[in-house]
Order: sequence, then structure tokens, then C-alpha cells
Amino acid sequence: MPDIVITVLAVIAGCLMCFNGYKLFRLSLGIAGAVAGFTIGRFLINMTGDMGIAWSDIARIIFLAVFTIGFGILAFKLYMKALIAVTTIVCAFWFYDDFNFIFERVTNSALRIVLTVGSGIVAGVLIGIIVYYAQKWTISLFTAFVGARVIAEVLAPILWSGIFSGEYAGIIEKRVLGPDLGLTYSLVRLLVLVAFCAAGFVIQLKTSKK
Repeated sequence: MPDIVITVLAVIAGCLMCFNGYKLFRLSLGIAGAVAGFTIGRFLINMTGDMGIAWSDIARIIFLAVFTIGFGILAFKLYMKALIAVTTIVCAFWFYDDFNFIFERVTNSALRIVLTVGSGIVAGVLIGIIVYYAQKWTISLFTAFVGARVIAEVLAPILWSGIFSGEYAGIIEKRVLGPDLGLTYSLVRLLVLVAFCAAGFVIQLKTSKK
């Protein structure tokens, strides 16, 4: 039951940010802060779990709720002052989750993590500065991307387990991707991310006042 509630809330928050991020930028920044808080909380739980610390389901939910709500409220209250910090945290963990392969030739695991997270931090700072001083289109793109990222994290597992890895996978691969390209979970997540990001960006530009 808690998983269903979290999934529904994540989709609603992601859609609000993806399609109305510019008009509701303060709220969107609060949502981005909540995403950053949830990401940090999940990372700490996984890290302590690897160290042998066992988490009960209730303790995990409470810990994640505190980080998610706390960071969300903090980002909402601080508003533009929190922008660079939020983008830095989101990008750092985004790089850590999705771009480990860039440094896969680095044999030292600790150095590989430092390089991956460090690249995300640099990218996050630059993106935060650009959005801070930017015009409408960069704010729209930033919010559309973060909202699409949240939606993709929720929908990709559902699509992958329910459709793309099932009996319809072969038809979809041949008609949409062609005979030489097979579907993977990462590709499905990327397709969902790109589709929602593009749609959200276009809708925001058309519906937001200059």
C-alpha cells in the first residue's frame, strides 16, 4: 500500500513540474528539493545497509519521509537561494545512477564514484547558475527535465515488466526500433524521459505567459 501511494504522489508531482514548472516555479523547486531529499535518504539507507545495518520497513519510510519533506520545505522556503544546491544534488546522484559507464575503465571503485559524482556536481552547479540567471526557456527545460525524470523512474519499471518484456516486446521492437535494436530497461527509461521532457517543454512554452 505505501508503495502505491508513493507511486501516485510521484507521478502527480512529476506531472506538475513537467507541464507547469515555469508557472509554478517555486512549487517546482520544492518538488525538486523533495526529490533531492528522497535521493539522499535512499543513498544513506543503501550505504548503511551495505555496512550491515538492518532497516525495518517503518524505519525506512519514516527516514525517507523526513528527508523528502524536510528538503522539499527547505527548498520551497529558500526558493532561488536553494536553486544551485538542489540542481547540484539532483545532477550528482543522476550522474551516479546513470553515467557510471563513462568511467568504467577506472579500476579503483572509490575513484570511479568520486569522478562520477564530481562530474555531476560540476554539471549541477553550471545548470543551477544558468537557470538562476536564465530566461523562460531554460527554466521550462529544467523543470520539464526534472519532472520527466521523476515520471520515468516510476513508469519505466511498470512498462518494462508489464509490456516491453512480455509477449508484445517483439512486435514493438520490430515496428518501432527496427530489427537490429533490442529493448533494454535503460533504453525504455530513456525513451520515457525524452518523451515527457520534450512534451513538457513544448507545453510550458505554449501555455506560460512571457
